[in-house]
Amino acid sequence: MSRSSFKIMLSCALTAVFFCIVYGAANKKTEIFYVGDTIVLGNRGASIFSDKLQFFFDKEYGTDRVSVYNYSFFDMNTAQCLRLVTDLLSKPDNNTEFVVIMAGEANYYNLDGLTDYLASAGRYHPKNALINENDIDAVKKLNEGVAGIYNSPAAFSNKAFLQYLFAAAYRSIAGSSPKKVEGYVPKIIPSFLVLSEDNPRNDGDASSASRYRLAWNLINAGKFKEAETVIKEMLRNNPFDSGLYYALGSLYLAESNPRVSEALKMFKDGILINPFDKANQSYKGLAVMYMSYDGKIISEILYFARAMKSFLGELIPEINAITAINTADYHEKTLIVNEWIVSDIKRIDSLCKSKGVQMLAAEYPLDAKSGAFLRNSLSYGNIVFVDNGSVSKNTDSSAIADAAKNVMEVINNKIKK
Repeated sequence: MSRSSFKIMLSCALTAVFFCIVYGAANKKTEIFYVGDTIVLGNRGASIFSDKLQFFFDKEYGTDRVSVYNYSFFDMNTAQCLRLVTDLLSKPDNNTEFVVIMAGEANYYNLDGLTDYLASAGRYHPKNALINENDIDAVKKLNEGVAGIYNSPAAFSNKAFLQYLFAAAYRSIAGSSPKKVEGYVPKIIPSFLVLSEDNPRNDGDASSASRYRLAWNLINAGKFKEAETVIKEMLRNNPFDSGLYYALGSLYLAESNPRVSEALKMFKDGILINPFDKANQSYKGLAVMYMSYDGKIISEILYFARAMKSFLGELIPEINAITAINTADYHEKTLIVNEWIVSDIKRIDSLCKSKGVQMLAAEYPLDAKSGAFLRNSLSYGNIVFVDNGSVSKNTDSSAIADAAKNVMEVINNKIKK
């Protein structure tokens, strides 16, 4: 091969490599992951947000340049976002360039992960469980233990008699009142159905699921009396279904004049029937009440949570968080949660930067308790914050579209740099 032929071939090869690099860079797909909760938007709203985001990028670059992935679900808090993003960015084939976080509102009601934050700050110390959840009679043991703390008459069931001779003596002196725990005497005492011997255990029939859906449909429609009738009838047939207590407690809280004492009683009963199930919704109901209310009802919740914590150890996130916050003051509770939200978002941002990924914290486009707080906390720091405080509040769909456009414009400026 002559020298001139070799030069021509080399030149052609280099040109081909150059065009491949340029073409590849031009056609490289930018991956964007939207991660957040739908507590404000609703599941449909979250889908609309990511769909609109994809639509705006397709309009700007064509359909093969940017891909938007939606990882959101109802009630996702910032701790869950952190776990999800950590898992996402640890994958070896991960090509993510941008992570969009829209979270914080759910933290006021979903307390999963709060104790991890408090522990990292040296403000929480784990405790060992006194009852092994794998014991065949673990539920009964826990009910007996909590009943002993409450000095409830239910502790006099035949099976629990010997364990509560001391409790009986205490009641005879104290006038049948429950024990004081940290200076507080409870008034809303659980039923301790597990300790009673005359309640039938019925697994339900094929119509139970449809009747349960009917009850929730009635609650959502504001037909509370009808819903209460349906749920109470189901409870008579199956008093050991914790979901029914959660539904009835939720109903009482949804009424125009919330029946908070009755709601708390339902959540307590629902928990004690199925205490070792982390997915027991009555725990969530208890946490929502704790974070939403002030005053005496919170002291009742704290009493119950402390009693449960003494036996459960670290098993239940909601119980751990309530006892860790340990205050009835609404402002103090909110302040702790606000600190937690900012800490998690900063951790997500640091993780993204360590992986060469850009994180954006986007404000909710609709009314949210966390909106002004996030704006004030993140707007002036190193975190890229997308302020959606000025988007349309008239209709959900237009607000969501405006918020998506704001996010797209921020990312678009960074893509073009």
